[in-house]
Amino acid sequence: MKPIIKAAGLSLAIVTASFYATAAEAAQKIGYVATGPVLAEMAKKSNVNEKLRKEFKDRIAEVDRLRSKLEKGVEKLQRNGELMSEAERTKLQRELQALDADFKLKAKNLQEDQRKRGVEEERKLVQKLQKTIETIAKKEGYDMVINSQAVMYASPKDDLSEKVLKAVK
Repeated sequence: MKPIIKAAGLSLAIVTASFYATAAEAAQKIGYVATGPVLAEMAKKSNVNEKLRKEFKDRIAEVDRLRSKLEKGVEKLQRNGELMSEAERTKLQRELQALDADFKLKAKNLQEDQRKRGVEEERKLVQKLQKTIETIAKKEGYDMVINSQAVMYASPKDDLSEKVLKAVK
């Protein structure tokens, strides 16, 4: 019985030692990228906000026009409401309610469309960032590149953020 236990213990020691040897051989080169700041800089350089503003400028102007018209109507009602006849006041209130409903609907639709387009543009930037990171990682022999937020400590020499930012231009 003792020889079996000795053999099992020896086998376990050999297997454990081989795991350590394999782990040492499999040491990987790992880099990291501060994706948040890099994406922000990419968005700034590609003028995403300006592009979206131009794309939606007509609808923004329409919503602003409705807002202004609504504010003027409310101001008129407050200023002249007591001097108006009941029929005029009721008519103006109904017009303001319809205008308010139209304004809210158009503002909500505009906001939703802007959000969707913003997500689309962000997705394009993320894909471009991922391709750039992959290219740099392969070129420089990195086995893995992770987000800097997941790193508690790493050597600054493994920070690929600047290289990625330069390559993205």
